[in-house]
Amino acid sequence: MPKEEVLKQKARVYFKNKGYQVWFAPRTRWTLEKDIFGIWDCICWKKNKFIFVQITTLKNKSARLKKIVNYMLPNYLYFSPPNKGIILAWVKREKKFREFEV
Repeated sequence: MPKEEVLKQKARVYFKNKGYQVWFAPRTRWTLEKDIFGIWDCICWKKNKFIFVQITTLKNKSARLKKIVNYMLPNYLYFSPPNKGIILAWVKREKKFREFEV
């Protein structure tokens, strides 16, 4: 399984090839997490469309989905089109990403 930083670099290239700008939250000495709102790894945007992305492997997809749902539902957070949240899962056997909409 690729390390987290390797997956992030692959995700950056994946979205750049689709024409998106990509932003990852920087790690600082004051923050324990690099995640945005504690769940999203990066934000991608193109024109007026934003995509919030959780990057993981296919094996960990269900755990990440549970983490997202447990945060968003109690806080009444929903996406309105064209914005969306996705889980970007790395499939080791196919050596590519699969997108799952939240």
